Amino acid sequence: MQRHSAEPPSETLREAAEQLAVAGEALAALMRDAAAPVEPRPSPHGLKVMSVVSRCPGRNLTAVAAAVGIGLPRASRVCAALEAAGLLLRRPAVDDRREIGLQLSPDGRALLERFRATRVDRMAAVLRRMPAQERCELVAVLGELAVAVTAVSSERG
Repeated sequence: MQRHSAEPPSETLREAAEQLAVAGEALAALMRDAAAPVEPRPSPHGLKVMSVVSRCPGRNLTAVAAAVGIGLPRASRVCAALEAAGLLLRRPAVDDRREIGLQLSPDGRALLERFRATRVDRMAAVLRRMPAQERCELVAVLGELAVAVTAVSSERG
């Protein structure tokens, strides 16, 4: 669903961007706080690493570091901490036994599922405070926002 109209005045666009930035900060804080009740509590980078590994099991450390947006030394420390906590496993890759692939342990998968469930529950609590019509409109607009974010991200490389 794409709704394109004439470009709004720049001050209206700026106001919308400022409101979106404020909402984004509030949502980021809500998402960070969703990790609080999850034990053991991984670091924010640890959660990002776990999320990447859950989507693409078997990736090596270099690929995971790039996907998370952190340097290799930091990624190595994060993965070592996750491994020590029993949340991450390092295994030889299927196609190249010299390569080490990362995957979540059963405890790591369970922790990530609990974190995601908590995050969804918190978002549902926020959405329940909105009128139904605005919730429906938000869902439609968020789809468009995701497409626009992806387009801008791909333009920047």
